Amino acid sequence: MKPLPLFSKVFPILCCCLLTFPVRAADEDIKTLLKTLSQQVTQLQSQVDRSNSRIEQLEQELQHYRAEQVAAGKQAVNAAGQAVAVAPSAAVAPANLVAGNDKTKEKPAVTVGDVKGTFKIPGTDTSVGLGGFVKMDTLFNSVSAGRDRLGDQQLVMSQIPVGAAGERGQIAFHAKESRLWFKSFTPTSDWGDINTYLEFDFYGDPATYTYTPRLRHAYGSIGRFLAGQTWTTFLNVAALPDTLDVGGSAGAITSLRQPLVRWNQPFNWLDMPMEWQLAFEAPRSRLWVDSALEASSSKSANPNLDSAYYITPNADRYPDMVARLNLNPDWGNVSLAAVGRQLRYTNGTTGYRQADWGGGVNLAGRINTLGLDNIRFMAHYGKGDARYVSTNNTFADAALDNHGAINLVDAYGGMLSYQHWWDKQWRSSVTYGFAQVDYPAYANAVLSRQVQSVHANLLWSPVSQAMLGLEYTYATRELIDGRDGVLQRVQFSAKYSF
Repeated sequence: MKPLPLFSKVFPILCCCLLTFPVRAADEDIKTLLKTLSQQVTQLQSQVDRSNSRIEQLEQELQHYRAEQVAAGKQAVNAAGQAVAVAPSAAVAPANLVAGNDKTKEKPAVTVGDVKGTFKIPGTDTSVGLGGFVKMDTLFNSVSAGRDRLGDQQLVMSQIPVGAAGERGQIAFHAKESRLWFKSFTPTSDWGDINTYLEFDFYGDPATYTYTPRLRHAYGSIGRFLAGQTWTTFLNVAALPDTLDVGGSAGAITSLRQPLVRWNQPFNWLDMPMEWQLAFEAPRSRLWVDSALEASSSKSANPNLDSAYYITPNADRYPDMVARLNLNPDWGNVSLAAVGRQLRYTNGTTGYRQADWGGGVNLAGRINTLGLDNIRFMAHYGKGDARYVSTNNTFADAALDNHGAINLVDAYGGMLSYQHWWDKQWRSSVTYGFAQVDYPAYANAVLSRQVQSVHANLLWSPVSQAMLGLEYTYATRELIDGRDGVLQRVQFSAKYSF
């Protein structure tokens, strides 16, 4: 602000006054008047100078105050080189700038969180984040899985119709894969970070046009200990193929999420970062039982063809025990996992009990090739671990004959996927998967014995928050008796993240 030009305004008035009256050198009254006016002008100029000086001082204080408030919202770097959020400045507006000399009340400011995409809860060290995406899927199926069945909305190998069954040329629209998640991060000095994560989608009901929220993830961790529902430790999520179909490949370990407790132990060996993971996870035996042993009424209660021949006795006594070793070199990610589990059957009517121990191994990884291109793979074998193999409910873990003898089912398969980036916006993936089980000779001939699938897609992401894609799927399911069913699908998807 410039000083007020008071003198330049007063001087013309003075000149006008002087010109109004005749100048008389000897007139003492005029001399007295001129002297008085001169003194008043000097006093006014002095007051103006003091006012301008005070205004400049107040402007400097205001600029300093605003600079402190801007700095309060930025991040600082601690001694360890990590970005941390700076607490709001304690500075307040100068009292002289506030009407009535009332001091400005301090209000907690929302600041940037310790993790990208989060903000801090005022007055705490907890960073919270909210996100998710909206995804619309349009699927053209060569054959329908049936009315209000999940197989028309995603790839479910056990629901591929065999023979002449199924509506031909079916179309489905849905947005059930849309997700919403919440997360939090709270640092502690003695126990490591406390993290939580909660995620939902809308696959809670298989009916095509029913949108029931479903819990996908709900877990927390403190330091290296995690507890809650999340991906099974037997699955290496980094190795899953990039497909529009959330059902995934027939040969991949099923995208199973279940309650568990897990310990993560990172370490280095030969300058390579590695990690041990040990977990106890929720058991769930899935058995085929001969009709002579299990009452027919218990089977007829479920009208779905793919599940009518299985039971889940809910008689488990021990958790599934999983161990996994992760290698994280510069060129990708490789893991070796093993699971051990007990399968137990109890007949509530007769009191008959039978149990056996089984397990399996899974080698999986993602290897970088040229540029952003990469290869993803899985190879697994097990005896009594079929619930972890292929898409949900494809195979049984074991079979019981009419005498109650339990026989664990051999299950094996694999998946291979190559992802190619045409440029930074366009990418494609081609994926092949295969899985098979070997049932005992007395098993029902209409059980699924082998499944295969091929996925090929073209995805476009003009910006990181949006993706449009087109995908072709070819999948087959073969029964023990040799009959098979084929599904061909063209899927268009639009996904918008927030």
